[in-house]
Amino acid sequence: MNEIIKKKNPLLEPLFIGGIGVFCLILVVFTNQFLIVAAFLFYLLLVGFIYVYMKAIMKVRWDISQSQRRLFINERGECVVQVINEARFPIFKAALQFRSNEQMEWETDLNIQRSHHSYQIPLQLEGRDMITITLEGNANERGRQGWQAAELMISDPFGLITYYLPIEQKKLPEFHILPQMSKVTIPKMTTWKHGFRRAAVSPLYDETKIVGVKEYEGESFRSIHWGATAKTGVISAKKYEYTQGDRYALYVNLLGKTGYTLRTDMEYLIQVAAGICRELISQDCSFELWINGVREQGVIHLKGGKHRKQLYKAMDLLSSLTEKDTPLNAHFFYQTGFRRQEAGCIPLIIGYPPEKQKGWIQIVK
Repeated sequence: MNEIIKKKNPLLEPLFIGGIGVFCLILVVFTNQFLIVAAFLFYLLLVGFIYVYMKAIMKVRWDISQSQRRLFINERGECVVQVINEARFPIFKAALQFRSNEQMEWETDLNIQRSHHSYQIPLQLEGRDMITITLEGNANERGRQGWQAAELMISDPFGLITYYLPIEQKKLPEFHILPQMSKVTIPKMTTWKHGFRRAAVSPLYDETKIVGVKEYEGESFRSIHWGATAKTGVISAKKYEYTQGDRYALYVNLLGKTGYTLRTDMEYLIQVAAGICRELISQDCSFELWINGVREQGVIHLKGGKHRKQLYKAMDLLSSLTEKDTPLNAHFFYQTGFRRQEAGCIPLIIGYPPEKQKGWIQIVK
């Protein structure tokens, strides 16, 4: 759990105050200068005022919000920080401090101080006031990027007592930086060349909804619309839409030719995989995604699906890949995937292909 850090100047330490009191008493005894007593009392009043003031302005809170969580490389993301002073006293010295991932840079209209990847924004708040800070982040690398840590610093006007109020980790802004999508053309299958594709439900069409019903009045077969059916004396006119049931299993093998080390063009392969996912969705295809890496749940795998939601899932998974993911030997990776993939899937290979399995299509080697 994050704890509030308090830094106090030695002038406010009880031992130091006691020592000053004894020293002033000795001076008064030998010099009879009562101005020394007045100065010491003023010092005590100042210390008391600082403690009371700091206790009062601790009623400060903050709120962090993001306009979006998914970004592409070099796309700007925005987060808004609101700092609210609920006390009646103004806060003369405050600052928002945060440390960001190296791959993300931040800008704001306010005065901002930067040291490597640590940022500080000085603030001043009136009593019962709120200040809004709009920050724009620009990511130059794929992955999960955002703030690593953040805190709000508040101090008294003299800088003798400083509190560092940590912001909870779960409230820090985080962006999923998606990989760029390469333009890729999927090699045509033999069935495509013959002018048709496989469908999961019907050869070309899928019944979606009934658009009208009328009583059957003995019409001849030729006078009935081709999309209507005559059942129990009722004609139901139905609407049909084109559907396509091709299913694919996309395999991304990030290992090099030796089968034990990651390839140097790993990012390029990920961009190709993202482009393939987009192309499959644009052609109304269903696909599942296999990536040569092991996590707690086993081999990295996205179950089969279609439409834009499946594309979002695939992009999130591709953006989360790091060098920390433990790869499998290429032979075991393909063996696991081909054994567990959905029936009827067409394997698409990105990276070095399998040696023993057959019936796959190479996209990029």
